[in-house]
Amino acid sequence: MQYIKMESKKHVCPSAPLYEGSRLLGIVNENNEVSILTEPMEIDDVFIASASKGKLPEQKFRFTNKCVKSGCKQWTGEQCGVIKRVLENIEQSTIKNELPECNIRSECRWFDQEGISACKVCTSIKYINYIS
Repeated sequence: MQYIKMESKKHVCPSAPLYEGSRLLGIVNENNEVSILTEPMEIDDVFIASASKGKLPEQKFRFTNKCVKSGCKQWTGEQCGVIKRVLENIEQSTIKNELPECNIRSECRWFDQEGISACKVCTSIKYINYIS
């Protein structure tokens, strides 16, 4: 399967903090990997209240939302610094051979920036405090 990189589309962040407009992308499983949902799920106040109990929601779930570029402290001025650093520092044994199923790939900031290499490490990435 061949993927075409986007040029001027609006991007989504595949590891956004929980804030207005966020959708649930995945769940952190017992192996500390992210299990990506078949479809991102709209979330409501009931989910937010429940998810906010105990650990931070971002430590238990992965959310997607619009890429805010310079509104994010991980933005380097030209690209997302998260996926760049992960790809530079990840252990080879962590890289998946197959791409996970993903319904945001066509609009994903990481995929557009780094191609399928980003997809092969995506489920290993946990949330970092992105908003400054």
